[in-house]
Amino acid sequence: MAIQELPLVIQTSYAELLDQLRLATASDFPEGSTFRKRTISGKDYWYVQEPTTPQRRPPERYLGVDTPERRTAIDSAMSAKAHADTRKAIRRSLSGAGLPEPDGLTGAVIEALADAGVFRLRGVIVGTIAFQSYAGLLGVKLPSVAIRTGDLDLAQDYGVSVALNDTLGVSLIDVLKSVDPGFAPVPSLASPNIAATYARPGGYRVDVLTTNRGADRDAPVNLPSLRSDALPLRFLDFLLRDTVEAAMLTRFGALVNVPSPERYAVHKLIVSTMRKDTGESAVKSDKDIIQAGLLIEALVAKRRQDDLAAALHEAAARGSAWQERLRQGTVRLGDEPREIVQALMGTG
Repeated sequence: MAIQELPLVIQTSYAELLDQLRLATASDFPEGSTFRKRTISGKDYWYVQEPTTPQRRPPERYLGVDTPERRTAIDSAMSAKAHADTRKAIRRSLSGAGLPEPDGLTGAVIEALADAGVFRLRGVIVGTIAFQSYAGLLGVKLPSVAIRTGDLDLAQDYGVSVALNDTLGVSLIDVLKSVDPGFAPVPSLASPNIAATYARPGGYRVDVLTTNRGADRDAPVNLPSLRSDALPLRFLDFLLRDTVEAAMLTRFGALVNVPSPERYAVHKLIVSTMRKDTGESAVKSDKDIIQAGLLIEALVAKRRQDDLAAALHEAAARGSAWQERLRQGTVRLGDEPREIVQALMGTG
């Protein structure tokens, strides 16, 4: 299908909302907070130290990777506070223009996660809720059939969780209960005391996922920084590499981390081949292919085919199993996205 670009004024408004949210994120610290940049393994990271009082000395907290946008936000945080009403007005204009927004419950959950520091600690929204964000990030219209969902998938790289040396102030289930006390852990088969899924009456679920680079395993593992267990999944490390910030159209807007759109598209091609051919699994597989195809066309329409090519070649370089899954997924694409992938891979 032909990809429709959003009007330039809407794309500009989305960029403004993203800047406002970055400012608000840095401004959520008391006046007098100290920001420090540290270099670790060749990369620069920002940390924040809130003011010391006679009663307590707050610990230094991880803020994020050094980027021009984050430096600008930190500088602004020292002299100004972003206004929630301004963000709300921008969000309304974007919603009115047709950009996807999460349902009320999902929006409340995302805002609670953001307020608790989940995204500061490099938690990443994946799945269809992440896909919704690509309309604004890429400046294109996305059909509603590709963005409907009833669940939220939250992921964090296991190595990141262990290495951060920083945690949420409360457990993840307590964050969810602050939105709806009906949320409860869904015990795993491995142990009644271990849960990587939280559900509320009515069937709404929050699934917590993490990376698995070793042998396949079904037992959840603990993510210390998010204070939750998580289900390890193969191929997830590819998806969680080089994530990007996005603005979710919640009540006041929320700054979250999502996979880059090119990695999301390639990952969907791969995981579509891992689902069964019947029932709900087959429906999810079809949705994987629809989302991958839309993003492939959108990336080319926005002149980002080099990003897509890089992601495709990186996946293919991971071995014959990855190559075969890419081939199987590509075959199921519509004519245009399939031809794009084959041309970029040199297999057309």
